[in-house]
Order: sequence, then C-alpha cells, then structure tokens
Amino acid sequence: MDLRHLRYFVTLAEQRHFGRAAEALNMAQPPLSQQIKALEDELGVTLFDRSTRPIALTRAGAVLFREARQILHHVSRARTATQRAGRGESGQIVVGTTGSAALDVLPPVLDAFRARCPQAQVALREMSSPDQTAALGRGDIHVGFVRPPILDDRLSARLVHREPFIVALPDSHPLAAAEAVSLADLNGTALVIFDPAEAPGFHDLIIHLCRTAGYDPAVTLSAAQMTTMLTLVAAAYGFALVPRSARRLALPGIAFRPLLDEPCLVDLYAVWIAARETPLVAELLAVLDAARPAAPREEGAADR
Repeated sequence: MDLRHLRYFVTLAEQRHFGRAAEALNMAQPPLSQQIKALEDELGVTLFDRSTRPIALTRAGAVLFREARQILHHVSRARTATQRAGRGESGQIVVGTTGSAALDVLPPVLDAFRARCPQAQVALREMSSPDQTAALGRGDIHVGFVRPPILDDRLSARLVHREPFIVALPDSHPLAAAEAVSLADLNGTALVIFDPAEAPGFHDLIIHLCRTAGYDPAVTLSAAQMTTMLTLVAAAYGFALVPRSARRLALPGIAFRPLLDEPCLVDLYAVWIAARETPLVAELLAVLDAARPAAPREEGAADR
C-alpha cells in the first residue's frame, strides 16, 4: 500500500463512480479499476460494494477512507512545511527593540512580516540600543531596532522611522493646559532623561536640544526605560522629552504637548550583521523596504 494507491482510493471514495474518479485523476478507467483491485487484494478486504449505483464503501472501506484522508493530509502538510523551510519562511527570528520602537513602529512591521512568513516564530527582546549592538555581536538576536549613534562597523543599518520629540508634563504643571510648550518656559522644572549608559544617543540629543532652545538642564533625573521616565513625570518629579510614539503609553497624570521650538526629529534604525543574514532576516528587511520613510536608505555603518 503506497501513497499512489491511497490517492486513487480516496478519489474514488469521494466520487463514488469509476469514470468520474478516473477523469479527476487524469487516467483511464481500466488502470484505475486494476489499481483498486490490487489494493483490495493486498489488504485482503473488499473496499467498495460495486453492486450499487453509485458504488458504496464497505465497512472496511469506510475505515480506510477515514485513515487515508488523514495520511494524505499529513503528507501534504509535511511537504508544505518542508518547502517553506527551504525557502526560509519558517524557523525563528529574534528581534531586539527599544521600548519606544515597540510602542508604535514595530507592531505594523511584525504584522506585515507575519503575513509574508506565517510559519515563522518571532521572539522579541526589549533592550537598550547598546545592549542590542552587543547582542547582535554575540548572535543572540538577528535584527535590532536602535537609536543612533551606530558605532559598530560590523552592522548594516536601515532607516526605519523618523518622528519628533514632544514634551511629557505632569498634568498638575502650569503649562499642562497650554496647546504647545517652549523649552525655555520650563526653566526651573527638573528634566527626566534617559540614562546615558542605556541610551547615549537619546541623552546627548536631548541635552543639545534643551541648551539650544534656552533650557538649562541643571537638575536632571535619569532612568533606563521609557515607562520609568514617564512614571517619574506622572509623580511630578519633572518633565521629559520623549518620541511622539510615547503617547501610546498614556499613563494617568501626564499631559503630552507639542514643542514650540525648532522641531528635532529622532531616528530609528534597523541593524543587522550582513554576514549572518538569514532568509527570515531578508524577509523582514523586505517588509521594511516596502514601508520605509521618505528618506535616503542607509546601508552600512550610520551616524558615526
């Protein structure tokens, strides 16, 4: 009993007519009859009652019909899974991300990736940009979503998203009722900022932005994670400059307001090691290509 015999049998059991089954199998009727007879002889049972019109399954035939359909289904599933693996559409991809990227940018990217590679497993690792660079070097993650600067020459980088900073204020702050805020008007209010060891690019960019706009960051509190920063803001320890996507956190006690100062955009890059690019990494990069912002594509080391 082989798969060919099972396909012939299942087709005949579904059609209940030798002529129609032979036509569905793209073969002549006599060879089909001979194959079914050979299967019956091999099993030592009668599978079809040929005295009725249409022909009917015997009790033994009904049992084989149920089992054979399951066997053919498993064979088809095994073939599909094997072919997808060969095309790189299955397996696991481990993605590193900053907390802010996970809020707004990453969900639609992962939705599109899942549509392209439905068999792939995605594992997310939230970590700082420097930690992602180290994890890529060790091979712990395949792709990272980081903030500049990107200082590792081994990394290829692609611009993924660009968004402005906004101000996060305690809702009890006098400026919380304003439609927009100037940084110079926040002098005297402490600045809650990213820890320079965890987000050096963010930290330096925010300090530069504050000083350029006339705010003196004399009193600062630092935190490693966006949620911790916003918790401090909600507790009225100070204000924070955060990417606009941070509004999705919407913690009680916080008012998000646009900046009146010269707009400053913060970038997000996808980074990977080209020498270790897997088929799944290539698929994820294809998704990013289809949705990349209207900005020059960045390849190789970026923002030295």
